[in-house]
Amino acid sequence: MTKIKSTASRVCSPSPNYQNKTLLRAMNYAVWLLLVVSACQKEIVPDPNPLLVYEVALDAFVADLQAQPLDSAGLSARVRDYLAPKSESFFGAAVALLDSTGKAYYSPYWYRLNDNLALKNLADSAYQIDEQEWLRQPIDSGYAIWTEPYFDAGGGEVWMRTRAVPVVLNGNIVAVATTDMKL
Repeated sequence: MTKIKSTASRVCSPSPNYQNKTLLRAMNYAVWLLLVVSACQKEIVPDPNPLLVYEVALDAFVADLQAQPLDSAGLSARVRDYLAPKSESFFGAAVALLDSTGKAYYSPYWYRLNDNLALKNLADSAYQIDEQEWLRQPIDSGYAIWTEPYFDAGGGEVWMRTRAVPVVLNGNIVAVATTDMKL
């Protein structure tokens, strides 16, 4: 007697080849989903220190100021040359030269005004430079600082944060160099 295989059993149960293709599709989908989620997470993770680019640039400028003599004659051009090639996120830059008592006597400030660079001398009595946080803190502490956001009335006339670094020669703070980030 010969046995006849039912065609129903062959039609209703998936073949091993079909099961392998389904498993492969599911694995491909899982890998794709994992890649998409990973890519999204990388874009969402914020830069751990978005201010680092300003710090590195200003620290290099301060090193240059310390390496070459500071004098009021060429200082304005040096500040302008520091600021000009930077991106527009670098709103302004200044160097405040200090006398022997720690008071600013000259401070060229270059900043972006429309599509140009503009110049102010912040050592003007109306600006009260010696009372400004960005100047006082680095002189009093001897350390570089970031200010909290503030409106720079009399200076750049915008909301900003300032990075300020003391310029030290022969153990004395002789100036404070700054970079402003417009908010």
